[in-house]
Amino acid sequence: MALPKLNDQPKFEITVPSTKEMHRFRPFLVKEEKVLLIALESNDQTQMLNAIADTVDACSDGSVKVNDLTTYDIEYLFTQLRGKSVGETTKLQMICTECENTTEAVIYLDDIKMTGGTTSPIIEVAPNISIELGYPAYINMMNDETIMGEDAPAATFAMIRTCIKAVLTDDERIDMKDEAPEAIDEFIESMNSSQFQKIREFIDDMPSMKHDVEFTCDHCKHENKTTLEGMQAFFS
Repeated sequence: MALPKLNDQPKFEITVPSTKEMHRFRPFLVKEEKVLLIALESNDQTQMLNAIADTVDACSDGSVKVNDLTTYDIEYLFTQLRGKSVGETTKLQMICTECENTTEAVIYLDDIKMTGGTTSPIIEVAPNISIELGYPAYINMMNDETIMGEDAPAATFAMIRTCIKAVLTDDERIDMKDEAPEAIDEFIESMNSSQFQKIREFIDDMPSMKHDVEFTCDHCKHENKTTLEGMQAFFS
């Protein structure tokens, strides 16, 4: 006799931030939680991030092309999935700015919003020459050892290389995917500080999850206000 299936896996809809497309998801089950727990206990950031991407993929039943999603897509979708699967709140230990003791705060995951992403992806770097920028796919970030490494200047340079999609002139559009890495590096290194800074501003404005938290310290009664940013801040 076959064992019965325990859950009919009700579906719910979540909008992908970068595409504004609505997709249907199911809550994650014990098999996904097991993979996430193993990844968490490994203390391996790459393994953890890959487990998160795999969870998003499994819960969408393949309707979402995970390899095309940006980092902030994955973070947002996972946060929403966790809210639907485990509970709509998460409890965090917040540090008081006055006495530095901790106080527990309850965060409602549905209240977390995406901010940023308002900077134009087309920037002019010289007369008749512009650069088309785009936020990198999550999978590309995970596979780039330099971006994921601890060398901050090298990681920034690698991120800029990944974000440049094309160079636009009056006569042509030059896709970076068709260019050799050495040629792209030479192009970036030929920029002056002002041109380089314009690209940095685009990257710094990458959409991210932010949430303002106000709490009263349990110890000194000081009124605190802080801003949480990024997925890790909500599950630390």
